[in-house]
This record gives sequence, C-alpha cells and structure tokens, in this order.
Amino acid sequence: MHCPQFVSHAPTLDRLHRTVAIRPDTPATLDHVTDLDILLRACLGVVSRPQLLSAGLSDADIRRLVRQGSLRRIRTGWYAASSADQMVVEAVREGGVLTCLSALRRHGGWVPEHPHALHLRPMVRGNSVRASQPCRTFGPTPTAVGAVDDVVTALRHAARSLDAEDFIVVSDSALNLKLATFDELSSALSTAPARVRALLDRCDGQAQSGTETMVRLRLRAKNIGVSTQHHVPGVGHVDLLVGNRLVVEVDSKAHHTGVERYESDRTRDRLLTQLGYLPIRFTYRQVVHDWHACEHTVIDLVRRGDHRRRPHGVRDC
Repeated sequence: MHCPQFVSHAPTLDRLHRTVAIRPDTPATLDHVTDLDILLRACLGVVSRPQLLSAGLSDADIRRLVRQGSLRRIRTGWYAASSADQMVVEAVREGGVLTCLSALRRHGGWVPEHPHALHLRPMVRGNSVRASQPCRTFGPTPTAVGAVDDVVTALRHAARSLDAEDFIVVSDSALNLKLATFDELSSALSTAPARVRALLDRCDGQAQSGTETMVRLRLRAKNIGVSTQHHVPGVGHVDLLVGNRLVVEVDSKAHHTGVERYESDRTRDRLLTQLGYLPIRFTYRQVVHDWHACEHTVIDLVRRGDHRRRPHGVRDC
C-alpha cells in the first residue's frame, strides 16, 4: 500500500540542496536577498562561514547581516536565521552536526522511534561534542560540510548507532525514496564489520513504510515466507503476502488520518476477500507497541494453513 509518510510535497532538504549550491566546491552567487533565503532554507536556517563565503558573500556582508538581525552567531564560524530549525541550532551549539535519525528525518525519510531525540556527531575528526552519547561511524569521521549530514553520511552513522532492524528500516526508506542507491550504501559501509555489511542483503527498497519493513523482518525471522509489494489484479499492490492468500497490510504512523483513506482501505479489504484472499491489517501502534499479539495472529493463521488455499484464478505462489 502506498504510504503518505514516505512522500512529502513540501520541499525536502535534498531537493533544496539541489536548488542552490551550498558545498564549498560548488560556489553560487547571491544576487538577491531571495537567494540567501533559499540558501538558508536548504541548510534549515543554519550556515557556516565557508558556506556563506562560497556562496558569494564577504566577511563584511556577513557582519552586516548580523548587525541587521538577519543572522545571529551561534558558534564561532556558524550563523542562524530567526527561522532556523532549533534542533540544528542545538547540535551546532553542542559542537556537532545533525546525523543519523535526526538528519534522515529532515531529508524526508521514515525513521523509527528512538529514546534520544537529538542525534549528532563531531564536526571534524578528533573534536568532542557535549552530547553524552554522540553518534559514531565505522572508519574515520568525515569533516562536516553543513549542519545536517547528507543521507549517506547519516546512514553510515546509523549503521553503528542503531540495532539491525532499525538500520534496515531507515535503509529501506532511503532506497524507496531514492535518497540513496544500493551501491552508495554498500560503498558507505565498506569499512564496517561483515555482520553490518550483511544487513544490506536484507534491505528491500520496495517497502512503503518502516512498519512494513518491521513486519517483513519479524515474520521472516520466524521462518514465515513473505512476498513484498505483491500485485493483485483489480486491487493493486499489497504490502505483504504470506503463502498464497494471506495479505498483511501495515499502516504507517501518518496513515489513516482521514475518512477517504479509511474508506479506500476497507474497499481494498472487501475486494481482496471477494477474490479469495485473507486480508489482515496492523496499525502503527500494534506493530511498534503490541507486536506480540500481531505475531500470534499470523502464526495461528499459518499453523491452520489458512495462508495456503489458492485465491480465485491464481496459481500457487
């Protein structure tokens, strides 16, 4: 099922990065105030002196912007606009930059719940941050270009900071949204231990939500065969198919907030049932906070063999 949480119509961080050059090696010229606004939006309101200089401003221009109140200095060589993302500001003040889940969320990716709201890492190798548990990566720490890590760098830190399931969840999301390619992930983890690199073999860029990834991984861990994004004529793609007929639909946290979506899903369930499928649906809360009950539901159906009977006009899978 297509999941709204995976698609944002607002300008994402990556799209804004492509709109204006912010890297020191790709300078841009700021001809108008609106160009500076675009730069600040691309950086979530927090920019470094090298970024401003490479964009065409002089130190005198920066001082003028500070005097005018357009920018404020939050750390030596770092500036923020009044509309800056406060978590990004906090990361820079702590001596770091956003990475891992904090950065991935701002790139538009699906991220799981985590006890730590702020995920940051040192700006350069050897520096320290005031955070009690900064994120680390396998291999050398890259020098920060901006206050928010790019997707691949954020995933490198996620690989060391998250457990296996959560890392696959965020990797699936990045692949699904085309924020990163499999080759980019493989290259980024080239210095990681073999057990971490092996997690890429369990990734699936077809997953439409993190909860769908969670269910796929957990069922396969119980030796239950699962097909992803199976196409049913007259219905469309379903999240997961167990055996020949057991359809498992998984809702994302941002899913099912309107009557139209609710009605659409019930229509899908009715059509699937008419075709001989057995649809079941799990909510975000059930998957994340009550998985034990969900797992027993699927296991009981599989033990009874309810997943095996062939739907109307469908050959055995």
